[in-house]
Amino acid sequence: MTLGCPSWPAYLKSAIESVRRERREVECECRAFRRFRQRIQSLETATPQIEQPSVGMQQGLSYAQRSVRDEIEPHYRETVMAVDHYDNVYDDSLEASISTEFGADVLLLISKASSFSPVIKQRLLGAAQRCIDNRRLFLETLENEFSTLTDAQSTVRGIRDTIIEIDDDELQDLSATQLTRRFERLQSLTDECEEWLQRRQDQLHTRHSERSSDERGCPGLCSYLYETLEISYPVLATFTKVIEIIHRYEQQLLRILA
Repeated sequence: MTLGCPSWPAYLKSAIESVRRERREVECECRAFRRFRQRIQSLETATPQIEQPSVGMQQGLSYAQRSVRDEIEPHYRETVMAVDHYDNVYDDSLEASISTEFGADVLLLISKASSFSPVIKQRLLGAAQRCIDNRRLFLETLENEFSTLTDAQSTVRGIRDTIIEIDDDELQDLSATQLTRRFERLQSLTDECEEWLQRRQDQLHTRHSERSSDERGCPGLCSYLYETLEISYPVLATFTKVIEIIHRYEQQLLRILA
């Protein structure tokens, strides 16, 4: 029956590598924020001391000469900003990074304060923990995406093996009944692909529905993960392409049966 070696899509392989890379980076960032948090936890806090007023002078506050920002910077640079992929992925300043990760209010707080107070320490510990928690949650999303991709890849391999088996047949020597059975087998493969397409579309719709209004303007997971790939929806693109390959074989069988 040979129709020649069809060009099977490689979208899933590229997508799996992309998710693997993202997962490694997020795990690395989790560890970095944990190290930063541990360093902040070990720092001693300082309370502004009231100076004894001199004669004829008002009472004032005495602060350490070193600012809070100066105190925090080396710890942040040596942990969060020291991950291997930082320059390639983020490549931003200390201020921009802290503002993005902890919030502009935390950046302002440590920039203006001249004493590492218990309040500032708790704000930093809480902000770092939120970064860890958010990344752990994202890792769960990545695990689910990885599972979907590998399951889809396994399905495509099974379909490809079936196509190769059918393609090896000498169809001219087969009876009409045998040819019809092979045609029905191809149709079942098409049904399997269409089930995958529907399942994936439902999954993407659910993800969009579950995103908060604040996230609607941000890129979706597929756009984010696969922005460097040829396509943004590798599962959909793969099964659409596989259906086209199956239809080529269906048409060949129909011509023989006619």
